[in-house]
Amino acid sequence: MKTRTFFLLVAIAFFLGATACGPVTPMVGTATPTLEPSPTATVTATPPTAGTLVVEMVYTGQWYRETFNYQPDAANIRHVVIVMPMDSIIQLAGAGWAFSNLKFTPSPEPLAMREEAVEFIPILDFMTDAPGGVAIIELDPGKYNVAVAFIAAALPPPNDDAILYPGVTGGGASNEFQVVEIVAGKTVYFSVELTDENGWGYLMETAARQQMVAVTQK
Repeated sequence: MKTRTFFLLVAIAFFLGATACGPVTPMVGTATPTLEPSPTATVTATPPTAGTLVVEMVYTGQWYRETFNYQPDAANIRHVVIVMPMDSIIQLAGAGWAFSNLKFTPSPEPLAMREEAVEFIPILDFMTDAPGGVAIIELDPGKYNVAVAFIAAALPPPNDDAILYPGVTGGGASNEFQVVEIVAGKTVYFSVELTDENGWGYLMETAARQQMVAVTQK
């Protein structure tokens, strides 16, 4: 009896040992495996398709300071940039006529033309605000005609140094078009100095004076 019990215990021990040493079935999990990026993988950056134009205008004259209390951030002063592709269907002989027909609207209201200047309304699509005289514009590569201006609205003078002549209700100054080329991924800086000689009143006065001289010489 003891012998049979001994062999039975040995058989059970052998069976349990064989089971413990058998193949282990892996546990099946539900987590989604995370793929780590390869340290040698290269990421191809998308090349830029546009360039940047940074426009700055600086007024160095005196007349608009005395007459309209000009300051770059004044509420009655609005700086404007016109950017026209050179291959655009719409072209202007000069920027001055478009700028001088702007009706003063305070920022951030939309730019607007005078009621009688309906022919210049399509040009508004090419005009951009330049708060404080600075504008940053994203453009497609190509060549552009660029000009700047500020328009002024009369305000009550804050002190005796501000002179508002009778009949003066607004004005401004602008330069003529200059060609700027935009390259994808590049920044072009366009700085313009405006003086009293760029003022619309000065230009009109000069044109009238030249016309009088021409009539006198006939």
